[in-house]
Amino acid sequence: MVCRISRARVVDSRRIATAGGIAAGMELGFNLLRKAGYDEDFITEVARIMEYDRAYEVYRDDIERNA
Repeated sequence: MVCRISRARVVDSRRIATAGGIAAGMELGFNLLRKAGYDEDFITEVARIMEYDRAYEVYRDDIERNA
């Protein structure tokens, strides 16, 4: 097994997904919604309701996915 350091806020290796910090934990939740099949409009609305929509726009793609 190889361990690698990532600067991404969310790291998703299919079986294990992790985030570094409180706000990144919210982005991990959005990533899990995406993996569960929810569309981007729904996830954006969840972020808006949580008053996290501006940050979500910035960090939406700060995810490292390993195959």
